[in-house]
Amino acid sequence: MRTTVFNVAEGRIEFKSSEAPPWAAPDEFGQAAAEIFRSPNGTSVLYSIPVGCTVPIHAGSNYAFCQIVVGRGKLVLPGDREIEYSAPELFIFEPGALHGWADVSEDTLLSVSDVKR
Repeated sequence: MRTTVFNVAEGRIEFKSSEAPPWAAPDEFGQAAAEIFRSPNGTSVLYSIPVGCTVPIHAGSNYAFCQIVVGRGKLVLPGDREIEYSAPELFIFEPGALHGWADVSEDTLLSVSDVKR
């Protein structure tokens, strides 16, 4: 996925486009990640979550904007609650909001922007 970053330099809008960096090896849950942007205020990462993968419930300390680019499955919440997801869809998690991913029925590409509070 091509990414374009815009910034202001000497009063002019500048931009730089790049293809996604190489994917890291899958983690212990089977998902792979590719960091696409890092700044002092946060990061943006692509996650590839394959069919059948389960990512346990977790939470971050920052705001997270999670865009389902492609795919289908379930977002898992505490108390055995589940929300079906289907691309395109956006989830916004406030700091400390517990969530996980399960019953991935279509390979999922997830873009996560973590923004420091």
